[in-house]
Amino acid sequence: MSADVDLIERLTSAAAEAIRDERPSLSYEPHRLRGIHVELEITKAGTAIEGRCWIERRTRRIRGDRPLPAGRG
Repeated sequence: MSADVDLIERLTSAAAEAIRDERPSLSYEPHRLRGIHVELEITKAGTAIEGRCWIERRTRRIRGDRPLPAGRG
């Protein structure tokens, strides 16, 4: 059982570190925040090799009769 608890502690720590690295992104327009995705790469022994985190935001609806802004299409 302690091995399971140890694995959970290591995964929790790796996820927290990945999220902490995104602090500036999370602070910018938090009202538009839609999701936080965390991906952890783990060895067979349960050690976190790498953690990645990306932020998903809501955007305004783009009407079909308007051209896209410059650089968007």
